[in-house]
Formats: sequence, C-alpha cells, structure tokens
Amino acid sequence: MSIHQGARLPRADSLGRRAKLAQLAFISAIVLVFSCALILFNAYRLHVRLSERADSIAHLARTSLASAVWQVDYASARDFIDAVLQDDTVAFAQVVTGREVMAAKSRPRFTGHDFDYFTRDRRFLTKSVEIRKFGDWIGSFNLAVSTEGYVQEMAMYIGLTLAMGLLLTLTLTLAAVRYMRKHFISPLVDLEEAATTIADGDLDAPVDTSASNELGSLARAIDDMRQSVRHLINDLQEANAKLQNHQNLLESKVKERTEELKRKNESLNGALDQVRRAKKAAEMANAAKSSFLASMSHEIRTPMNAILGMADILWETDLSDDQARYVDVFRTAGESLLEILDDILDLSKIEAGHLTLEKTWFQLAEILDRSCDVIQAKAAKKGLALSCKTGPSVPARLNGDPTRLRQILFNLMGNAIKFTDSGSVALNVDLASTDGETALLHFSISDTGVGVSGDKLGAIFEAFTQADSSTTRQFGGTGLGLAISKELVHMMGGRIWAESMPGKGSIFHFTARFGAATGSETAQPAAPVKTAEEPPLPPLNILMFEDSRYNAFVAQTYLDSTPCAMTVAEDGATGLELFKKGGWDLVLMDIQMPGMDGFEATRSIREWEKEHGLPAVPVVAMTAYAMNEDARRCIQAGANAHLPKPVKKSTLFETLREYAPKRPDDTEGSDHA
Repeated sequence: MSIHQGARLPRADSLGRRAKLAQLAFISAIVLVFSCALILFNAYRLHVRLSERADSIAHLARTSLASAVWQVDYASARDFIDAVLQDDTVAFAQVVTGREVMAAKSRPRFTGHDFDYFTRDRRFLTKSVEIRKFGDWIGSFNLAVSTEGYVQEMAMYIGLTLAMGLLLTLTLTLAAVRYMRKHFISPLVDLEEAATTIADGDLDAPVDTSASNELGSLARAIDDMRQSVRHLINDLQEANAKLQNHQNLLESKVKERTEELKRKNESLNGALDQVRRAKKAAEMANAAKSSFLASMSHEIRTPMNAILGMADILWETDLSDDQARYVDVFRTAGESLLEILDDILDLSKIEAGHLTLEKTWFQLAEILDRSCDVIQAKAAKKGLALSCKTGPSVPARLNGDPTRLRQILFNLMGNAIKFTDSGSVALNVDLASTDGETALLHFSISDTGVGVSGDKLGAIFEAFTQADSSTTRQFGGTGLGLAISKELVHMMGGRIWAESMPGKGSIFHFTARFGAATGSETAQPAAPVKTAEEPPLPPLNILMFEDSRYNAFVAQTYLDSTPCAMTVAEDGATGLELFKKGGWDLVLMDIQMPGMDGFEATRSIREWEKEHGLPAVPVVAMTAYAMNEDARRCIQAGANAHLPKPVKKSTLFETLREYAPKRPDDTEGSDHA
C-alpha cells in the first residue's frame, strides 16, 4: 500500500510544463510577427508622409519662385524661405541662381551649414528642385527636412506596440494554459495518480471513468485491468492458503499438490493474458481520436441535409412575398454555411499535405458548360450578362483534375458575381504555351464590379483575408475561396494574379498545366446555357436505408410529386430483410446506422444477389461522409454512386434518372420518337 498521499511537486519534464512553454513560444512568435508587421507598416507610412510633405514644398517652390528668380527679387525669395520655415520639420531652405545665393535660411542650431552638409547627414531628407522660366533653367531651390520628429514618433509607437504585444501574449497564454489545465492536464494528472496508486498495490483506489472522450476510455481500461489484477491476487491467495494447509501431508500427496500448483500457474498465465489484452485495449483507445474529425463532419452534415432540404421544399410551396424572402435568406445562409465547411475542410487538407490531384481525361468544353450553367443562375438573379469564350487553339481534350478545375472556376466566377451589382462577367480561356504533350492554359475572369485597390491585391489571396473589413460586412464570406484557389493553381503547375481598379472592375488570371491530347483537336466555344426542362422521373420502387427521421422525411417529400414510391428502413438489418423480398428498382443507402452500417449492408446485398444469380440493383450511398476516401470505400463496398449530404432535390433526381433501370416501354418510346 502506498503511503505517499500528499501533493506532488511537478517534474521539470512534465507534460503540463512543456505544454505551457510550447503555448508561450507559439503565441509569442505570432504576436511578435504581427507586432513587427505593424511597426514596419507604420514606419513606411510615416516615411511616405514625410516624403510627401517635402515633395509638396518642392512643388510649391517650383511654381512660386520662378518669377522672383527671373526678376532677381530678393525680398520675395526671402519671404518664401521664411514661409517654408514655418513648417517645424524644415531645417534648411535655399534659393540659388547660377552666380549667387538669392536667399537661404536654417534653424538656429544648424546655422553655418551649407546644403551639402544636410545631404550627407542621414538625419535629413533633402530635395533639390530646378526653377525654370520659358523652359530654361534659371535657378534651384534646395530643401532639407529633419526626420527627428519621425524617429521620435516611431520610437513611441514601437514602445507602445511592444507593450501591447507583451500584454496580449500574457493574456492569450494565460487563457490557453487555463483551458489546457482544465480539459487535459488535470484529468491526465488525476489518471496518473490513480494508476500510480494501483501500481503501488492499492487496488481500491478510485478511478474516475466519467469522461466521455479518449481519457474516459483509457480510465475504463485501467479500471478493467485493476479488476483483473484483483481476481489474480485472490486466486493466488487461495492457492497459498491451500498450500499452507497441506504442508504436513505425507510424501504421497506431494505429486498431487504439484499438479494442483501447475493448474494454478495456468490460471495465473490466463490472468496475465487478460492484463495484456487490457493494455492493448488501452492503446487502441488512442486510435479513436483519428476518427473524431470525420465524425464531426458527419454530425454537421446530417442536420444540414434536413435543414437545406426543408428550405428547398418550402421554396416550392405557395408563399407570400415576405415568406419567400425569409425562405430565400434561409436557403442562402445554409448554402453559405456548407460552402464555409467545405472550404475549411479543403484548406485543412491542403495545409496537412493530404490533398492530391486526379489524373483523368476530360473535355474542357463540358467543364466550362457546367460551370457557366451553375453561375448563370446567380448572374441572372442580379441581372448580369455572363459570357464564356474559348480560344480556337485550346485543346479540346485534357488530362488533369476536372473537379478541382471546376472548383477554381466556381470560386473566381462566384466572387465576380458577388462583387458586381451591374454590368457583366466574362470567362475567357486561351492557350499560353504547349510542348506537344502538355498545354499551359490561361484563364481570365473579368467583371465590372467594385474592384480592389492596388495595395490590397496581394493580400486577398491569403486565408481569411478580404480587401477590407467592410467587404465581409457587405458581401459576406470568409476569404478562403481565393486562398484555396491559389493552392490548387500551384498544384496544377500554374500561378494566379489579379488586376483591378476601384470602381471599374477586376480581372482575375490564373494558369494551369494539363496533359493535352495529340492530334489537331481544338476546343469548341462553350455552348449556351441550357434551358430545357429535365424529363420526369420514371416510376421507381425505392428502398431507403436511413436512421434519421428528418432526412427520410425530406427525401419522401421530394418524391411526393413523382410517380416514385419509397420505403424507409431505419437500420441495416431491417432494410436487408426488406430488400430480400424483392421488387426494388433502386436503393438509397445511409452509411452510419445502428447495428449494421451501410458498408456491411451494401456488401450483404451484393453477396445475396450473387448467391441467387440476380442482377445488381443500383445502390446509391447517400451519406454525410463527404471525404474522397469515404466515396472510395462506398464504391469498394459495392455502391454504384456516392452522394454527400446535404443532397439537393435536383441532384437526387438526376441520380435517380441516371441509375433508373431501362424498361421495355422506355425503349419503345425512344424508337418512336
């Protein structure tokens, strides 16, 4: 039993101490970088202001002294010099002609120094301006401006900035340390103390297993290990008691007692094996942390599917003008939130180096058509003209990642629509260069919107950055779209830049390199936006695996006005039994369900079809798991397609049309058409 129950001193290499030092170093570095940036910016701003003041005086001299020098008016020259020295920053002013100094004056402490003295001294900013009359040189105006006020102001600002940075560092560090101590360090210390007490022999020491995270799993594993050790000790104590009671038996009993000890040793080995399994379970608990982000993404997308679905359903009902406006805000806000989630997820994957580009052949015209079709609706809503043009030498068939190219186009064209209230938005694609096997394409998106000032053009491509703070308040957004586009363009072997003039509009350029098909194929101009309505859905008997009543209700409401019939199974086992009864045209499969999940249910469907020699019924994985890895797992399990939630009505209907089984009457109808 341990007798050390008092407070323990923290070790020099403790996790808490290292966490505090790491937090202090990280926060200090960030605050120092921002402080230096602010100091440099203000130094530059003050220097520019001082230069502009000197330029202003020099310009005034050029226009005001011409007549005085031409007429050799010494009084006017001296009056101008006296007026210039009214500015506290001016240390020396002088008017000279070819033969003499007409007027000169300096501050009392600089009396006796000529203009060359000031030009050599770095404490002064000097200007020398030619004075001309009828295009001929007739004299010069020399000016020296003191930078002492600039230096004093910068010293005061540096001190204030560093003081505020130190205060901010201490505040952030204290908050971070308190948060880490409350949520991580203190529970770990308590768990360490409990484990140490148990290791010292006190098997009755309490272990807090109330936490619901990985620490709780580890605590429960230690508690299970303690129970196993207690059983082991009880077994050993019983064995020792039996041995003690049989010490005085005859030699004939020795063999019997030896066999009994052998059995007890086997029991001991079994108990030790249980201890090893408990240790392995504790190690596996740490692996649960890796699935946390995927689970959080799933939990957010699941209610988002119901929210956006119900917003679309409400939009199609009869609404008053006010109600329609409210629902439109509702839909727009939901879609914006989903875009933000996708952008943050993409940015985190890029920063972690987990984002890779696909290499597949695609038709450029098809990508441009789809992109312009989507953007056309937003442009029409604001009354903007949208055009998409392709140069005649651009290859029609390219090898690369069409999905990421479309994402870049959506980001740039969406920004152009967002920041343009009237006029037009135009997409142009040209061939920049080619080596026969690859082609470097030049994309440009121009608009007639608000524009961006020149000093902000570089910053807009940084994460969480927009032209100014009012942009977020007026137009919304997180500033992630351009940052993601910049990284994707770099991954495609290109670069991105912008040209803009405030109030006149902007042109965003980017280049990207793709594999090019050999031959004389050239791209065709992007087709006009399609306006034909989609054909109605065929009558389908659909089986939906979905444990969320809200998401099932949304899908059922989507299909109410169609000839389709849908049956909902709230878990995998129930849905599998319904599927085996037959008669289904298509299956909508959720992945995360109680009991049998969507992967297992899909594999079971494919195995059952194979065993009974039945044709495969299309299975569409409609799930909140939206990562590319999740899509691959769904396809590997046997699904035909992967639809990440939230699923729009149009997307669902398009998928149903694509995977609807071909019926004889459909073929006949097409023959008669």
